[in-house]
Amino acid sequence: MLRYFLLKKKLSAMNKKTVLSLFAVICFFWAGSVIAQDSKFATQLATKEGVSKKSDTIKPRPAPGFSLKDLDGKEVSLEDLKGKVVVLDFWATWCAPCIKSFPAMQMAVDKYKEDPEVAFLFINTWERQEDPAAAVKQFMDRRGFNFTVLMDKKDPVSKRNPVVESYNVTGIPVKFIIDADGNIRHKLTGFMGGDNQAHVEELTALIESSKK
Repeated sequence: MLRYFLLKKKLSAMNKKTVLSLFAVICFFWAGSVIAQDSKFATQLATKEGVSKKSDTIKPRPAPGFSLKDLDGKEVSLEDLKGKVVVLDFWATWCAPCIKSFPAMQMAVDKYKEDPEVAFLFINTWERQEDPAAAVKQFMDRRGFNFTVLMDKKDPVSKRNPVVESYNVTGIPVKFIIDADGNIRHKLTGFMGGDNQAHVEELTALIESSKK
């Protein structure tokens, strides 16, 4: 009887150990799954917020046309700029990488300010304020950047921003280089920071390669 009791106790201890081991294994795999999901979410968020940076030379295709108003209410049409290399920069005031890229973009704008063959358009989109134009104007005045800002406002019916949609943009900042014939030649996605002069040189190379 004593031997039976000891054997039963030993088996009970072994079962408890087995259950604890199995529980530990389940917890391990569950934690790994959670970490993987968090990592995937972080990657998607980084792409959405434009944290990654990539420069693509793409097969030339016609740039979607548009007419948008600047911060003074003047209408600017892409068609009116045909014959120039046009740099489009899609951005928003809440997008930290967008703003982080602005010092380098200001350097590029200043570099080409006397070049009649090049134009820069900073297209504000996806704003969350009720009066985006007023908020953007206040933002630009406070920051002191000398940009031509166009407002890609939400359509009151579809609730979508038409121009950013027409360029199939899924994350900002994103820049398109349009050649003198009105074709998209290059696309730059995101902004990682670093040496501003290096970014200006990269952009310069893409602009020059898009001239006739």
